[in-house]
Amino acid sequence: MSQCLNPDCLHQNPTNHKFCQQCGTKLLLVDRYRAMKIIGQGGFGRTFLAVDEQRFNSQCVIKQFHPQAQVTSTVQKASELFEGEAKQLNNLGNHPQIPELKANFNQDNRQYLVLEFIEGQNLAEVLEKDGAFNETLIRSLLTNLLPVFEFIHSRQVIHRDIKPENIIPRTDGSISRFWCG
Repeated sequence: MSQCLNPDCLHQNPTNHKFCQQCGTKLLLVDRYRAMKIIGQGGFGRTFLAVDEQRFNSQCVIKQFHPQAQVTSTVQKASELFEGEAKQLNNLGNHPQIPELKANFNQDNRQYLVLEFIEGQNLAEVLEKDGAFNETLIRSLLTNLLPVFEFIHSRQVIHRDIKPENIIPRTDGSISRFWCG
């Protein structure tokens, strides 16, 4: 299925369609990225699992800026923060613990980021499933997180949203990539 990106519609469409059957919105972003389903939602937008149709339908993540508050000054500030996240990801370059920024663009008067998809459960899901970590696991978690914090801070970036939902542990116990601006 192909998820409509119109915040007022969000209709599920057959994958082979180019336009939403319900509202007519174009389903491909920059003729390349197709949203498959919503995987997250917050006060400033939605996150979609997507595929890159120009890279063998490889999975990626689309972040759509869509603030719930419509106060002009709030929207302006949120838009600046969203754009700032893209700049920070771009400036950080390629690090094995930070998802790669694949694209940053506007379409249909909306801002989008496309990021590398990271497979796995986030730390909040692991904690809910397995319960509290013992001391050994906590030490391992911190040992694996500290190098990426050092890397980020050495580039004068402050993460601002470190939480279990933004950390994806690998199956070997080390930490995979995480980011949320």
